[in-house]
Amino acid sequence: MAVPVAQQRKLTQRSGNICAFPECGLLLTAQGTAEDPVVVLGEMAHIVAESPNGPRGDAPLTPEERNRYENLILLCNQHHQLIDSEGALAKYTVERLQAMKEAHEQRIERRLGGRSNVPSELPPMVNDTVYSNVLPVTQMPRYLYGAPCSAGRENEVRPAAMSAGTMTPFILREGRLWAFQDLRDTSNPFADVVACTETERFSTNEWWTDPDRLGWYVALLNRSLNKLTGRLGLRLDHDHNRYYFEPEAAGVERSVPYRPLNASRATRSVVWQPKKRATGEARNYWLHRAVSLRFFLIGDNQWCLSVRPELRVTSDGFESIQAKYIGRQVTRKKSRLFNHDLLGEVQFWRDFLGRSTPRIFFPFGTDRQNLIVSTSLSSGQVRWPGIPAEHDMPFKNVEYVDDLFTWVEAGGLGEDDDPAGEDNEDAEETLR
Repeated sequence: MAVPVAQQRKLTQRSGNICAFPECGLLLTAQGTAEDPVVVLGEMAHIVAESPNGPRGDAPLTPEERNRYENLILLCNQHHQLIDSEGALAKYTVERLQAMKEAHEQRIERRLGGRSNVPSELPPMVNDTVYSNVLPVTQMPRYLYGAPCSAGRENEVRPAAMSAGTMTPFILREGRLWAFQDLRDTSNPFADVVACTETERFSTNEWWTDPDRLGWYVALLNRSLNKLTGRLGLRLDHDHNRYYFEPEAAGVERSVPYRPLNASRATRSVVWQPKKRATGEARNYWLHRAVSLRFFLIGDNQWCLSVRPELRVTSDGFESIQAKYIGRQVTRKKSRLFNHDLLGEVQFWRDFLGRSTPRIFFPFGTDRQNLIVSTSLSSGQVRWPGIPAEHDMPFKNVEYVDDLFTWVEAGGLGEDDDPAGEDNEDAEETLR
């Protein structure tokens, strides 16, 4: 198999018409006759032989790889014969010849001193802060409790009412009910269905290293999300594992107030019927802002909440449309979201879920058992060319400042003021 012309050209141009053998320096072309004015003296030598039976030919290269530029070195006839001679094979190994080739080509490049073939006007590098759609968890419940349960199905469990705002997520696994409330206490919200005297208590981080128990723990966290979103008026889309806004009345669009990136207050449409630009005529579908929420263990004892903005499409504000009919439209709409647009969507959801406060609060009844998620955007420092000017839009509402009430809530010094509301609970079809 002949060496392709393109590979030959790479080798000769990179080798500078000089033998690559150290300290040889022989020019590989010479003056010839009138009929043949230039005589070529150089020889393309294979580092790994073209044939498996040749010098260094037992290396695991394909036939095509053996005839590529990376496996060729340009030598004079004398040094080509030397490296391939039987007595010198132990000395001129593949590794040594590759190093010889690389050193020679770098030396040629330095001597020629040519201008690098790189655009001369590169954008200046800048130090920048980049933000993600991940919110850090600042407090996890310290313990979880499990006890034998007389109920066989989760929809048979009805937790007793607790103090205003307290959440009572639970799961049933292997005949036991697991919850963040202390099931040893006979006044716990599950006392009617659990054997309080047979309660087990675990430190939550004991479960994080066990794959099965970790899955149970995440399921319990997701039940907590069902509680939070239900109280905020969101619905659960079981098929796509996301939460979404629903119209408050049939045929009526819906907006909610929030704090955007660069203003103190604004409103945003959360359920609307798009209009045709040309005619203003209503289209035959409705759009709903939606969000996918997931807890992740990202390191030793470090959890985060992922916030991924989504869109739900319905025919009338309630009846969903099959994905095959709307997938392309939604994908096209989302593909038009640039950095600032996407960050604006994340800003909306963190503001809505946290009620414009520094934290998303999941109250489970006692101070150290509460789950707390910071609404400050996770960020990192990078050095890069930056965002093009037309898309570089500054913003300011990265963090919220505590007031007296949010400070007390975070410290567990007072009762949570969330009103009890409807939870996104469905015993058979909750997020796992």
